[in-house]
Amino acid sequence: MKDWYWQNLVKHDIYRGLKQIKTIVHNLLIMRDKQMKVRVLFISITCAILMSGCEAPDIDLYGKIEDIFGDFGKEETVTGKDGENVTQEIIIINDYDKDDKNNAASDTQTTTPRENSIKPVGIRDIENVANTYAYDSLDEHEKIIYDEIYNIITGFQTGGYLSSLDTDEIDHAFTCMLIDHPEIFYVKGYSIKTYTRGGKIEKILMSGSYTMNENEILSCKSVIDRYVDECESTIPLDADDYTKVKKVYEFIIRNTDYDKDAPNNQNLISVFRDNKSVCQGYAKGMQYILNDLGVFCTLVEGSVKEGESHVWNLVKVDGEFYYVDPTWGDASYNLVTEESGDSAFIPPEVNYDYLCTTTEEIKKSHLINATIPMPECTHMEANYYVREGLFFEGVNEEALDKAFIRAYNAYEETLTLKCSNEQVYSDMKYYLLEKQKVFNYLRDTSVSYVEIPEQNEIMFYL
Repeated sequence: MKDWYWQNLVKHDIYRGLKQIKTIVHNLLIMRDKQMKVRVLFISITCAILMSGCEAPDIDLYGKIEDIFGDFGKEETVTGKDGENVTQEIIIINDYDKDDKNNAASDTQTTTPRENSIKPVGIRDIENVANTYAYDSLDEHEKIIYDEIYNIITGFQTGGYLSSLDTDEIDHAFTCMLIDHPEIFYVKGYSIKTYTRGGKIEKILMSGSYTMNENEILSCKSVIDRYVDECESTIPLDADDYTKVKKVYEFIIRNTDYDKDAPNNQNLISVFRDNKSVCQGYAKGMQYILNDLGVFCTLVEGSVKEGESHVWNLVKVDGEFYYVDPTWGDASYNLVTEESGDSAFIPPEVNYDYLCTTTEEIKKSHLINATIPMPECTHMEANYYVREGLFFEGVNEEALDKAFIRAYNAYEETLTLKCSNEQVYSDMKYYLLEKQKVFNYLRDTSVSYVEIPEQNEIMFYL
């Protein structure tokens, strides 16, 4: 540092204290409390002067230190996506010394190609449970940042070097990394140290904000594996993509209660271990298991019509994209969010409206954010109602007969018929309810049903 500070040290002939003070200054870089920095430095310089045998300077040393070093370690805390904590520490530097320059030079050599990235400890094979959908949406420079962040987080690095000086770019890469990697359940955010000189950013270092240490992560491995194995045991070995998606959807819903106060509710541990979660936990659990089964699945960030942030899934079945929302498929979610508790309607345990649906359909209740580009989902072949013979483009007596017989044979408690549009819905109500043709298919002399006009559906209790 070649400014007033060093000049005054020369003036008072205290060269013997320079080395100690210089070391203290380096330690101060990691100290966050501004006033504490100034006080420690004032005491240290005063002691160094006295130990050197020099007289105390006839200047306001404390004030000068505060003027020059008071900005070291400005700290700003903001909230990142999905509530994770992002801490930014800005370090103002007057000049790099030799060690700083060497460190900066060595830092720039830490970038590792993606194929050599560090794997998370104790977790299922990363190639099985992660995909690169968000990664592939980035440009080449952003991919490098993504890789650097991945290595820092999974390697538990403290102060890992980033090649980007743009905090927005870093935050986007971090978000994309978490979207692709549901197995990274032990991070709630990150902190960065921004080194500036003359108002210009020189370098940025990142550290993860961890909720667990490596031993605790390893202890979760058996819990994760047990849950995944139990879920996958319900799926036939020769199952197609649709069956895998449906079985995982049902298993997660039937084994999870929607609970806003659940611990770890922003990651899959809340689903796999605690059986209580919110949308992010449902979606990450779905993503983890489907990717392990070889079915593409990623996260979709957005909100619902009421303005509440929401997360669900994008899957690929037989080469085509569909949306899946396991949270909205859970009756416990509907009961928690239902404003009126006096309704006679008892929802089924699993709601299939959000199993393999189109963009047009999901947009009736969901808003998609542009975190990463989403495809237009237009296919209906893997839609639940189509695949199960419950989608009607007109009144079809034979199809109705098969639908009711199949539901009774499977001991289902309810049967939902979905109509392609409002006209078909009106025709179906007239045929089944007004003309009472429903008794041609029911095995009872009374009927209980619920009309769901916004979805063009009629649900019968069997």
